[in-house]
Amino acid sequence: MIELRKLVVFLFVLALFIYLVWINVKVLNKFEHKRFLSVLMIGGLGLILAGTFFDVISSLIHMKSNIVISVCFTVGAVIFVIAIILWSNYMAKIMIALNESAHNDPMTGVYNRMGFEKVFKKKIEMQKSFYVMVFDLDKTKIINDNFGHLKGDQYIIRTARIIKDEIGKNGFIGRTGGDEFVAFLENINEEEIEDIKYFIKNHVSNIFYKQNTQVSIGYSRYKKDGETFEELLNFADKKMYEDKNSIEIV
Repeated sequence: MIELRKLVVFLFVLALFIYLVWINVKVLNKFEHKRFLSVLMIGGLGLILAGTFFDVISSLIHMKSNIVISVCFTVGAVIFVIAIILWSNYMAKIMIALNESAHNDPMTGVYNRMGFEKVFKKKIEMQKSFYVMVFDLDKTKIINDNFGHLKGDQYIIRTARIIKDEIGKNGFIGRTGGDEFVAFLENINEEEIEDIKYFIKNHVSNIFYKQNTQVSIGYSRYKKDGETFEELLNFADKKMYEDKNSIEIV
């Protein structure tokens, strides 16, 4: 007579096996380079299914299949667990990559606006003094028109690298528009901010020195010039446009 407990276990594993095969056919076959993991999962669960099947029929045919059942369960479980671990590791890498693509600018590698604001919110909760800097590249259109968009992209990428290098461990940078950036800086004073501003301007002007490339920069200080991201950004924008106008006058 078939034991109900064994039958329930067999039916459960059978349903799981069918579902896993369906998932592999419908979804996992799109990951051709990971087909080996699919085979491992199905093979491991298939051995477990075989073990539960022999366990069910052993009482009917009066066969001594304890060794076969144990081997099926043990080997199947080991293979299945290894496949799950490998697949989980692969999916974790995918999730990290998706998170980076959602919060990082693909061209420059710095944060996009959404990513910058997310990190900014975490920083603002600490209630420490910090600065927000905004950057607007000048003559990007001239570079694009005269040398092509690839050179224009290089102009933007190299500027992002310059800003990132100058800020260093004191903060982080985000790209908010085509040739516009914003940065967060902490653990520095206004004199150091001015030094960073000077060095960034100097380095950017040498990217295409014959074209007299420039970057307009403005900054604001938390609590002194605003307490929200929008307030700090607006104040820094005003200072940036003042800087831009002074460059145009010169």
